[in-house]
This record gives sequence, structure tokens and C-alpha cells, in this order.
Amino acid sequence: MKTRKWWALAAVVLSITIISACGAKPTTNGAQPDQPTAEQPTTEKPSGETTQPEQPITDNNTNGESKADKKEQTLDVYVSDDQLMELKSYKKKIQFANDNEKYQAALEALQSSDNDKDIPLWKSIDFKSIKMENGTLIIDIHITEEGHLGAGGEQFALESLTKTMFQFDEVKAIDILVDGKSDESLMGHVTLDHPIKRP
Repeated sequence: MKTRKWWALAAVVLSITIISACGAKPTTNGAQPDQPTAEQPTTEKPSGETTQPEQPITDNNTNGESKADKKEQTLDVYVSDDQLMELKSYKKKIQFANDNEKYQAALEALQSSDNDKDIPLWKSIDFKSIKMENGTLIIDIHITEEGHLGAGGEQFALESLTKTMFQFDEVKAIDILVDGKSDESLMGHVTLDHPIKRP
């Protein structure tokens, strides 16, 4: 008796899955013929930023929205060795559609590493907001309990962020706010300039 109930339940679940899958098929617009597209070559800028020609890409979402191709750039991202004795860099390719996405991708890269033994100094810090104002990149952060470091770690964290973000020529200064405030120090050990100017 129990076996029959399980088979019946499995049949119902399978039927629902098949019906919902049929309803989720993307629709095509039969009134408009497909437009032929020609491949366009990519261009490389001197800064190492590769630019793709802009072409709309249709998402698999049901309303058929499109988005422009994303640009790519390879950055040197800075992390610490496992003993917090030195900063190390690794190459990270980021993709972005606009400047705000570019800064966000670079900051997110600071939260990870290509080597499990290295320490990403910003891993336990939340980036609340990012905005550019007259060449100054304003970054509002929240430091979690695990994000607090000693004096050496705090100094390395500031260096890793500035070395990574100053690779963007348009960033002339960086102002780091802690929960919206211009604190004197990031974690209580190292003086925090407002803003930190490009060296």
C-alpha cells in the first residue's frame, strides 16, 4: 500500500515538473527575421583593458531584456601571505559594463585569493556603497567582528586597497568611510586620511 502511494506521488511530481517546464520555454518573435551579425575584432587599450564592441545580448529571461557586452580588464590584486609579513599580488580578470561595476568587481577581488594559503585582507569587510565624485572614489564599508585586524594587518589592508584601486587612472583619491562616518582610523591602529591621495 505504501509503495503505491509513493509511486502515485512520484507521478504527480513528474507531471507538474513536465507541465511547468513546457510553460517556461522561451518564445520567439516570428514576425521579425533573424538579423545576420558580423564579427567585430576586439581592441586592446594601452592600459591592458580589452574593449569588446557593444552588441546586445538576449538573456534567457522571459521578458527578452538585452544588455551590452561587458569590458574586461586584468588587475594586480593584493593580499597578504599567511603570516601577515608581506603583501603579494595575483592577476585577476574582471568584467564590467560601467565604471561602478568595475570598482565593485575590483573590491570583490580583494575579498578572495588565487592561493588558499594567502590571506585576503578584505574578506570579512562588507562594501556598502561605492561612488565617484570629482576623481575621489568614496567607499563606505562595514567591518564585521572577524574583519578586525592588528596594526600590521590594518596597514596591509589599506595598502592592498589603494594599490588595487589606484590602477584605475581616473581614481585620483580614495575616501574610506566606516558605516558612513569619516573615522580617524579604519580599525583603531593606523591613521586614516580623508581622502587618501594617489602617491
